[in-house]
Amino acid sequence: MSGALLAAIAAGCASVIERSAALPVRHAVVLDQLVIHSDSRLAKQDRLFDELRALREALSATLALQLSKEPIHVYLFENEKRFKAFLAKHYPEFPDRRAFFVQQENSLAVYAHRGDRVAEDLRHEVTHGYLHASFPSLPLWLDEGLAEYFETPRGDAGLNRPHVTLLNTLMTRDGWRPNLTRLEQITSASDMKQADYAECWAWMHMLLETIPQRRELVQDFLRTIRRDGPPEPLSTVVARSMPHPDQVLVDHLTQLGKSQGTN
Repeated sequence: MSGALLAAIAAGCASVIERSAALPVRHAVVLDQLVIHSDSRLAKQDRLFDELRALREALSATLALQLSKEPIHVYLFENEKRFKAFLAKHYPEFPDRRAFFVQQENSLAVYAHRGDRVAEDLRHEVTHGYLHASFPSLPLWLDEGLAEYFETPRGDAGLNRPHVTLLNTLMTRDGWRPNLTRLEQITSASDMKQADYAECWAWMHMLLETIPQRRELVQDFLRTIRRDGPPEPLSTVVARSMPHPDQVLVDHLTQLGKSQGTN
């Protein structure tokens, strides 16, 4: 085979790889703060997109915050193969995930692919987008805890059932106990395990869904971050407001487990 033909084949293969790793940008629709990109035509009236718009309202109401209007670009790949090709080329250091959020100096972007769990994935990653558009920085555990809380469907009041099952199983089988101070010391998502994500969610659910005074702790904490930068750790604030917060969370998880039949 001639060198010219080999070069042509190589160039063709590179072209195919380049196209398969490209962003889906043939079509776009603007939905308030969100700019949805896809290679297939998009309709503004879409149940999934309605959920993402409602998510912004729920986030603002729950946290008592006026959110930024900075655009968040959502790139929706047609399939997992295209998504993974893009991930391998542009973010090879990232773990194998169904979706992810990236904040750069001048942009906020969510990358996901169509699949059975695309609604959950987009609710999670778009929550990161809404939060990062409004805050210069957030503690990692709080950022993930809120995303895990808001990834649940509308009407579920943030109840993440798989996390309830996991944490109750760990408590009864392994003697697991929550530790907010430990979570606050994790600074990289690559160091977080599934149980850590679940615990982040559990603290958020207990604080946001039990009594108003606990929800106000989170609201006040976020307002302080926005106004003054990182305050004292939330674990310190929580410990001042309730005796034995770890046990309060254990009791909360136990009750949730009983209500869904996991205990």
